[in-house]
Amino acid sequence: MTMTLTIVIATVAVTIVAFRNHRVFAALMMDIEAVLGARGEWWRMLTSGLIHADYPHLMMNMLSLLLFGRWIEHAMESWRFGLIYVFGIVIGSFASVIVHRRNPSYRAVGASGGVTAVVGAATMLAPDAMMAVFPLPIPMPAWVVGCAFVVFSIMGSRWGGDNIGHEAHLGGTFAGITLTAAFFPELIPYHWPYIAAMLASGAAATIISRRMLRGGGWQR
Repeated sequence: MTMTLTIVIATVAVTIVAFRNHRVFAALMMDIEAVLGARGEWWRMLTSGLIHADYPHLMMNMLSLLLFGRWIEHAMESWRFGLIYVFGIVIGSFASVIVHRRNPSYRAVGASGGVTAVVGAATMLAPDAMMAVFPLPIPMPAWVVGCAFVVFSIMGSRWGGDNIGHEAHLGGTFAGITLTAAFFPELIPYHWPYIAAMLASGAAATIISRRMLRGGGWQR
């Protein structure tokens, strides 16, 4: 059994159990107050990736993981793939903790940080690979999709109100790119322009979103 399939089966199983047992769900979810409070339950930054908000949320993440994970695992070996997935969840959760540290009622669940880390790894390995992203009907190079995703995540994180963990997605994406670059440093001289484009897109989105917020262009 591949690492990808093992992760999918384990995540589906734990999520279903959590749906039926609220105590399990509450014990595993990302809870800012529990993480930063006196209890110091930092492990929630990882276990929150084992449960999901509902079945569509679970299906979307696991389908994405299957589509990208099997190829990435084959390209870089199972242990590297597994490390990238786990690292993505933890870094994604850490990004959420930083952004929402003053909101003790913040809660989050889902494996999106790990999934976006795998997608980030795919972007680093093959930036010219064509990707078809729903609902866009036209396939685009992975690095273009990456730039668009970074902009969407940063703007969405600052805008808020859509119940999506944009900061976790962004953290997971860069975790996947960074760890893949560490595993395969020989790719950096060839692929650095694509990564630079993603970083530039993120910087531009950050500057624009700050100016829009200061100017009252967005209302939460």
